[in-house]
Amino acid sequence: MGVPLRKTGKSAAAYSAATKLGLVQSYASANSEYYYDDGVFFTKGSDGQYEVIVPPAGALIKALPDDYDTVTLSDGNEYYRVENTIYRMTVSDGVPYFEVLGQLQNEVASK
Repeated sequence: MGVPLRKTGKSAAAYSAATKLGLVQSYASANSEYYYDDGVFFTKGSDGQYEVIVPPAGALIKALPDDYDTVTLSDGNEYYRVENTIYRMTVSDGVPYFEVLGQLQNEVASK
């Protein structure tokens, strides 16, 4: 069920970008395993059951679901939106990823 998320040490840069854009961020615990499948983030609870979580800031995924939108935010740059979660394209170790920046508080993006 899903694939483990790639974690990086770039959270400070993601936090700064999200703050400037007015996004709300959710953080992942460094000691937990997180998973992603078709736009849904989840973790395995202590009872062994998977539970859906808010996308953690800084998480890197290889592909977005087909129903993503391209949006322009207050800084004039284009980002990717799935539901109310905003992603940006980034490169880690020479590999392109989509990085979770945070969630929109309200409709501040224009398509």
